[in-house]
Amino acid sequence: MKRDKRANQYNPQLDKNLTTALCNRFRDHYRFLGGEEITRFIVEDILKVVDQYRRPLSEVKKGQIVWDAAEIKQARKPGYGLKMKETKVKPIILTLISEEDIHKRKKGVPLREIRKDIIERIYNEAKKQGSTLNHIDGSLLLICFPTTIDKLIKELEHEKKIQIPDRGKIHDMGCSVSHKREICRLALQHYSQPDIQRRTHHSGDAVDRYLRDYNRVKMLKDAHSPQQIALITGLSHKLVKAYLELVEELEGDPKPDDDAK
Repeated sequence: MKRDKRANQYNPQLDKNLTTALCNRFRDHYRFLGGEEITRFIVEDILKVVDQYRRPLSEVKKGQIVWDAAEIKQARKPGYGLKMKETKVKPIILTLISEEDIHKRKKGVPLREIRKDIIERIYNEAKKQGSTLNHIDGSLLLICFPTTIDKLIKELEHEKKIQIPDRGKIHDMGCSVSHKREICRLALQHYSQPDIQRRTHHSGDAVDRYLRDYNRVKMLKDAHSPQQIALITGLSHKLVKAYLELVEELEGDPKPDDDAK
C-alpha cells in the first residue's frame, strides 16, 4: 500500500521531461493516432538522433568545429540521384585550425600551403569518423570558392602522390577521369585490389567497374570505332573516348628520345 502511494507521488515527477512534452505535442498538435506506446517509441527514437547532434563541449578542442557530413555508409547507393534530404548525415568534429598551423603562419609559411595542410587534415578526419566531405564543404569551412578547393586538392595529390578522400571518390560521384587513371595505373603496376581501394579511397565495386570497363575498351579499340565500342559495351561515347585516351596515356608506345634519333 505504501509502495503504491509512493508511486502515485513520484511517478508524475518522473513524467515531467522532454519525452512527455513531445508525446503530448504529437497527440495534441499533430493529432497523432498512434497509441501511447508507439508514440513514446517514436519520440525516444527521435531523441536519440537529437543526442547525436548535441556534442558535449569537452569533446571539442581549441580550433575545432562541429560539422554535419554525409556518412560513408548509406541506406542506398550514393550518386547524383540521391538528394541531400535523403542522405544520412551525422555531426563530426574537424580540426579547422591547429597550433601547428599557427606556428607555420608565424614562420611565414604561405597561406596557400597552410590551406593545403588543413584540407588534407579535415578530409582524413572526416573519413576516420565514418563520413566524407565534398568540395562545397571544404569551400565553406575555408571561406573560399569551390574551384579553389579543386585546385588545392589536385596540387596536394600531385605533390604528395596521395588521394584526398573527398566525397567524389568515396561515393564514386566524380566526373573526372582522374579517378580512373589512378586506379588503372595502380592495377598496371600490379597492386592488389585491397591496396588500390586503400590508396584511392574507392569501394571494391567501383575499382572492379573501372578496371572492367578499361579492359573492355582496350580489348575492342583495335577492331572497332569509338561509336561501335560504345554500342557493344553500353558505355557512353564520351566515356569510351576517355578510356581510349587513358589506354593511350598508360600503355601507348613510348615516344623515342631526341638522343635516340
